[in-house]
Amino acid sequence: MLTVSQVSKSFAGRVLFEDVSLQVNRGDRIGLVGPNGAGKSTLFSLILDEASPDAGKISLEKSATMGYLPQETAAAGDESVLELACGKSHQELEDEHDWEIEPKAKRILAGLAFRESDFARSAKALSGGWIMRAHLARLLVLEPDLLLLDEPTNHLDLESLVWFQEFLKNYPGAILMISHDREFLNTLVGSIVEIAQAKLLRY
Repeated sequence: MLTVSQVSKSFAGRVLFEDVSLQVNRGDRIGLVGPNGAGKSTLFSLILDEASPDAGKISLEKSATMGYLPQETAAAGDESVLELACGKSHQELEDEHDWEIEPKAKRILAGLAFRESDFARSAKALSGGWIMRAHLARLLVLEPDLLLLDEPTNHLDLESLVWFQEFLKNYPGAILMISHDREFLNTLVGSIVEIAQAKLLRY
């Protein structure tokens, strides 16, 4: 589904990747690890086409969708928590006769420890950690074929972490995730990709 082929990338005179390749297939669960500054977030930027490789090619299947949760999420707007998770207002969903998204969003928000009384709250009134949870809920509602997650457990308490872990175990798409939480990774992923000496080592 995602192919990273013979990619090289330097930044500020430092070689981050040298002739690296990676294949992500449907259903894969991959943890991306390496020391700070090794290039984990840069690899995500390359995959998202936010940066260009110096050499090589990155391609995603034409029909495949991709979703990304950055470590630092964007600020929320004027929408409610539920509208943020749904991506649309209640009226828009009614106008489109879409009766499935809102119940799905409510289930996911509840799993991430939002109370029902939070659903109508203004999202921009939330703290940064709760805004991240709302953006995460939006991503899970969308259910893209490939999830790119950058430290998704940073703002989760134990209860929501356990729920999130179980949700991802049953997730139908592929997951490529940066995390320093080795226990979380070991429970979830099928393989690890380590960035070391400008190479990608998969095991």
